[in-house]
Amino acid sequence: MISKEFALIVTVLTLGLGGTMALANSTQEPPSSILLSETKILAQEEENKPRRRERAQQFQQLLNLSNEQMQQLKTIREQYRPQMEQLRIQMQTKGQELSQMMQGNASENDLRSKHQEIVNIRQQMGNLRFESMLEMREVLTTEQRQQFAQFLQQRRQRGGRNRPNLQEMP
Repeated sequence: MISKEFALIVTVLTLGLGGTMALANSTQEPPSSILLSETKILAQEEENKPRRRERAQQFQQLLNLSNEQMQQLKTIREQYRPQMEQLRIQMQTKGQELSQMMQGNASENDLRSKHQEIVNIRQQMGNLRFESMLEMREVLTTEQRQQFAQFLQQRRQRGGRNRPNLQEMP
């Protein structure tokens, strides 16, 4: 009979490896194809423009935003987009590297170090999102902030569906 400790260790390692593999394999692009990634992203952005415009119009109506406010929000989003994209590519590359290391003979310390790099990139992305939200918050009136807070609360009650991505709002 397998001991409980051994079974627990095997389960944790399996889940950890599976999560890491899923993160690393979230896209099919090799790390060396950053130019290809950027081309693909630009194509996706063009494809998503009509949907993004529709969401922006809904958001504008929901909060009763002026055209000036919409332009300010768009400027803020565009200011943060290159940094966020660069971090996303870095995280993708580090995830693929970690996946390769997990499959190979890398030491536990090397694996932990690579994992920490991914954690640090995620933290940087979170910090950038927060900074952009603070700037966007300054564009909104007190009433609009309250309306937005109510919208977020309703969205949470629905399980997060139909949420606007403020980074994509014009």
